[in-house]
Amino acid sequence: MSAENNDVPQEFYDVVDKFINLANELESTWPRSRVSATLMFAAARYNVYNWLNRDVDLEQTLDQAVTYYREQYEEMFRENVQELTPIYTQPDLSSDVQQRK
Repeated sequence: MSAENNDVPQEFYDVVDKFINLANELESTWPRSRVSATLMFAAARYNVYNWLNRDVDLEQTLDQAVTYYREQYEEMFRENVQELTPIYTQPDLSSDVQQRK
């Protein structure tokens, strides 16, 4: 989900990068699965805080909020899979070079 593909300002992605950089730092201490779980928990906790202290959509029920956040997460997850799969599944070209020598 790059900034060139939508109307989201670059500043949004700059903040995202800060979280990703922190997660990458934490990987030196914790397994990636633990870092991922803590990021999800932190996001859920902050989003609950945000929802409980909202000043718009006051009539939104908990079930409606859960549906909204679940749908948003699914959309972002799928978009990121689509964007990152080609990057992380490219064949290792160095092994081809090694085989030719």
